[in-house]
Amino acid sequence: MAAGKAIGCGIAALTVVPLGAVIAMTLVVAGIAEDEEASQLERASCTVSEDAGATSGDLQAVPNGWGPLVEAAAKEAGLPQSVVAAQLNQESGWNENATSSVGAQGVAQFMPATWAAYGDGGDPFSAKDAIPAYGRYMAGLKQEVQSIAGDDADLLVQLTLAAYNAGPGAVQQYKGIPPYQETQKYVSAILDSAQSGFSMDCKAPTGGKSWDGDLGDGEWTTPLPGGVFTSGYGARNVPGLPAWAQDHVGVDISSPGAGFSSGGPVVAPTDLRITGFNDKDGCVIAKEDGDDPDFGFAFCHLNAYSVEKGDTLERGDIIGTEGNRAGLGSVPTHLHFEIYTPEAPDVTYPYEGFNIDPEPILKEKGAWPSS
Repeated sequence: MAAGKAIGCGIAALTVVPLGAVIAMTLVVAGIAEDEEASQLERASCTVSEDAGATSGDLQAVPNGWGPLVEAAAKEAGLPQSVVAAQLNQESGWNENATSSVGAQGVAQFMPATWAAYGDGGDPFSAKDAIPAYGRYMAGLKQEVQSIAGDDADLLVQLTLAAYNAGPGAVQQYKGIPPYQETQKYVSAILDSAQSGFSMDCKAPTGGKSWDGDLGDGEWTTPLPGGVFTSGYGARNVPGLPAWAQDHVGVDISSPGAGFSSGGPVVAPTDLRITGFNDKDGCVIAKEDGDDPDFGFAFCHLNAYSVEKGDTLERGDIIGTEGNRAGLGSVPTHLHFEIYTPEAPDVTYPYEGFNIDPEPILKEKGAWPSS
């Protein structure tokens, strides 16, 4: 590990940390910063239900028999079906009669001027008219941001959603997702709910993938049985942290009520081989050891280890005990969990270019916390 740095809930932290930064980091770890907590609580675990209005293909849970309309709109727009379903749900909750304070109308929340251009003379309050019009509109937005995304299919989906929220001009101005908190949250919320609520088998849609390869066969086990999700991957805005530390490169899972005491057992989500440790932050570092891609893993803030370097583990074997061991000082008890791309070396640390978001991978592998 680079000298003078500690992991600290997935944020590299200078060995000497100002008190304000420690307090801010502690709030991040606990998942109790108000805006962060609210956004995290909105994220749902994947649920696949045979009676949830399932439609054909990779789509589920579209109400009112509108699944074929959504599928056709997705094909027209060139977007994943689950993303289209999640966006319509986000906009109106599937309410044909929905209106907004600024004048948006119907299940797809068209403004009158936009409806005039894309509605083909139909009724914005009719799903049979509005959902196909939505498909045409999103196809137009996608075309406007195509040159910015280039050959990156995931980025293209993200930019199309951003263009819907902020306008294609803003996407073109910033040559990416605009730095507007509302737009960034909008894109993230739709991609999250596309996977959690509308995708068969909890597959991450294009645009929501953290790694674009095949995840392999079989399911994993959640690394902290009985734990709940408390903090996600990505940029933050936490007072007291330097700019480089606002990037959370893992996810946090906590045992309810653990406080600052030792928590539950941390287990191998899949077959692993133990490749190293970062004792300052209580991290066990491992590589996948089965038939799935050779992902790297870090299990951090453990109060005790149950493994040694070179051990091979089967899915569900105990790695150690959830804790609050961290180089940045005392933190609430939790597991900070990181995944690294398969090409990462056997011993990998944050910010070396190999971190990927564990959430969509854990969801697709059936290992996301159920609470």
